[in-house]
Amino acid sequence: MIATSTRGLNRTSTAFLVVAAIVLSASDALAINPQDMNDCESSADVPRMIAACTNLAQDAGLPPGLRSMALLKRGFGNFALGQMDAAEADFSEAIKLNPKNNYAHHELGLTLFQKGKPDRAIASLTEAIKLDPASAASRVSRGQIYASEDRLDEAIHDFTDAIKLGADKNTAFTKDQAVDRPEANRVAADYYAARAGAYYLKGNFNDAASDYDKAAGLSDPDGYNVIWGSVARSRAGSALAGTVLSEALDKGQLKDWPKSIGELLVGRITPSAAIAAAKDEGQTCEAHYYSGIVQLRLKDQAAAQKEFESARDGCPKTFREIHAAIVELKRLPSH
Repeated sequence: MIATSTRGLNRTSTAFLVVAAIVLSASDALAINPQDMNDCESSADVPRMIAACTNLAQDAGLPPGLRSMALLKRGFGNFALGQMDAAEADFSEAIKLNPKNNYAHHELGLTLFQKGKPDRAIASLTEAIKLDPASAASRVSRGQIYASEDRLDEAIHDFTDAIKLGADKNTAFTKDQAVDRPEANRVAADYYAARAGAYYLKGNFNDAASDYDKAAGLSDPDGYNVIWGSVARSRAGSALAGTVLSEALDKGQLKDWPKSIGELLVGRITPSAAIAAAKDEGQTCEAHYYSGIVQLRLKDQAAAQKEFESARDGCPKTFREIHAAIVELKRLPSH
């Protein structure tokens, strides 16, 4: 089983693809080119994996189940490269060859969601869960789609089930056409952060802060779990909203751009300074959103509205801040 994240392309969005190991019988092993098998199964080089899996998938002499798994692996590679039409075709063909291939149902669901078809995506992930009720990754992925559709109670339920099941042990992230395997704590942190995000959108700020704290305690390489824990406590009205974040800054735990966001939230730099320091679209988006949070704390609702509108209109569509900005605008009295 493999899960892949779009980290590196976008910090805020994680897609949990699952790819199982290819299991061979003795006769299958004799009929397969060992190099193709090794590259399709284990290569960290995504284009090389795709080429090897193509050779296996096109070998009509191999059993349908094995070809289904090769197509699954090739689809994983195409998804990682952003080739969604090719990924959809691979996963669909894998299902035709083996309708019980729960991994293919899972990945087809994620691909359909990327293509703007959430209802079909949920149906595919639901089928994956029926075939493998122990799949935490499938539940997290379905929960992410529920959250994007504002079905927050269903999202929280799926995230909670995933947390109970535990991190999928063979998780991997993809970046720059290569595959990298994280530690289990990194995966579990993503589960808690996903539930925290749903709690935040729902307005359950204390629950969100608690989950962000748990995520930060497991893994927080960029510092955003600490940042969001502070934001959630601020929205809950806690007088200690910036305490943990200030301690993290003092210890040097936040670097580069996240450090600027942390300094903004604890009052060490101004919103205008944070916006001026932003170097790209994503950072500008974040600077506006977190400046809105600061303005809410200062009880300047007009300024907060302006910042949230800038985030809503300027954030990349996959960033968590755009969804939070939309919700915050709805919470303002004028809305």
